[in-house]
Formats: sequence, structure tokens, C-alpha cells
Amino acid sequence: MSELDIGRYDLNLLRALLAMIESGSVTRAAQIVSVSQPAMSRILARLREDFGDPLLVRSGAGMKRTPRAEALADPVRALLKQAAALYEGETFDPAAAQRVFRAAIPDVVAATMLAPLIEAMAREAPGCRIDLIPWPRPNDPVIATLDFAISTDTMLFAGLRMAPLFDDHDVLAVHVGQPATWRQVLEMLDAPHVAVVGAGATSDPVDDWLADQGLHRRIAAVVPHYLQALMAVARTDLVAILPSRLIAAYGPKLEVRGVELPIEQSIDRHFLFHPVERDADAASVWLRDLIQRTVGD
Repeated sequence: MSELDIGRYDLNLLRALLAMIESGSVTRAAQIVSVSQPAMSRILARLREDFGDPLLVRSGAGMKRTPRAEALADPVRALLKQAAALYEGETFDPAAAQRVFRAAIPDVVAATMLAPLIEAMAREAPGCRIDLIPWPRPNDPVIATLDFAISTDTMLFAGLRMAPLFDDHDVLAVHVGQPATWRQVLEMLDAPHVAVVGAGATSDPVDDWLADQGLHRRIAAVVPHYLQALMAVARTDLVAILPSRLIAAYGPKLEVRGVELPIEQSIDRHFLFHPVERDADAASVWLRDLIQRTVGD
């Protein structure tokens, strides 16, 4: 049968056909599908025409299934089951799933949240994994392939759904052996700082923020990653202005503590982004819930 031929047939009648095949009775089949007995008789007449077979024939006081009707039972039952499955909500069983999730997460965020997220995924979905891609550029086509992203930059992921994930703020990272008793802002800014200037950037966002307030700090070193800045603070007399979550995660082991800045600052709100088309995707819904439970405030 070609695809064009299917239009000749009313697939809605297959449920009635199965009811007649299974019950062997027009009357009982009518009760099963909630139509009148005359209506079921008309349906049987249409099915006989479509299949070119009597399907049910009179045998004494009852009806008897023809060989063609017997042969149709299993395929019609399977077809109706498959059709019903199309309307059922998609399910996702983390324990049995085998899936790779692609994500974009800044290094400084991945440093604090990736390990607990991987551990949580290993417990709940041992057959799944997370692949981090290099940080995308604006309008990078790779953004459309992501399962999720975490960022403070709402413009980079414009067009994706977003939800608040966690808030952070900057603190002054100092080695525990160093006094941190600056009474004035200028004293703190005059300490030797290590700045973080990532790939493609021309300055540390901290210095842009300070410049907006007419301030600047003494920079003794520049590194491309936040963890490098943290290690420099741990091994030298340098200080650095870094996210508080980073200090909370690694500071105790490195003997680095965070000191609240004597400068008013705004909160850094990190968002969880995902493609619009995955709003109702069962796997994506589970993953977002796992991230919120593991990472969110």
C-alpha cells in the first residue's frame, strides 16, 4: 500500500474492528466502543468493504471470525497500542538512561559546581554524562546544540529560556597568614593584586567596576583563570578580588580566606539557560531539576 492509498481508509474504525474480533459479537463490540448496535453493523459493512473479507460470519446463534479476522487481531492490537503511545507523555528513567548532555559553563562556575553535579548524576543516572564545550562566542551556532548553560550574561544566550540559579558576590581573597584589616578602601586597593583577564577579554571585570566608581587597584600580576589567581594568593603575598563561592569551595584547603569588600557592590545573579524546544522534554526537565537541587540556592 502506498502512502497515498491510506487516505481511502478510516483508521478510527480499527478500534471497532478489534472489539468485534476479540468479542466475536457485533452487539458486545458496540457496547465496548459505546455506539449503537445499528451503528456497529454499519461499521462492519464498511470494514468488510475495506478489507475485502466478511470478517465475522453467522454461525448458528452467534458469529464466527474468518481466518482474515484472526490474522488481523495482533497487528491491529499493536497498531492501536502504538497510536495510543504517541499521545502519552514522554518518560525518562534516569537509572536506565544512556545520554550525553552538552553544556556551557564558565570556568569559575564549573570549579565549584561541576564536581557535585557529576556526583549527583552518577548516583541518579550512571549511564549519563556531561560534556562541557569551550565557552561560546556571541551568535555561535554551537549554542543551539546545548542542553543547558549557566551564566550571568543574558545577552549571550538570548532566545533561550532562563531561570535564576544562584547569587554570588565578590570578596577579597587573602592568605590566612596575612592581616586583612584595611580600614580604608585605598589601603585595600594599594595591596598587590592578581587580576583575571580571560580569553578574548581586555580587562578584568573587577577593574571595569572599580573604574566606574573612580577607583583603581595596584595590579602585580595578570592570569587568565580564576583558579590560577586563587593559587597565586595561596602561595604569595598577592591578594585578589574573587567570587565568594570559589573561596568557600577551595579556600579552607589552600589556607585562603575571603574578606568582605569595603565597597558597595551589586549581586552577581547566575541563570540556568535551556533551549525553548526542550521545555517539556522529560530528560531536560529531570536535568534542570537535578541542577537546581545540586547547585541552586
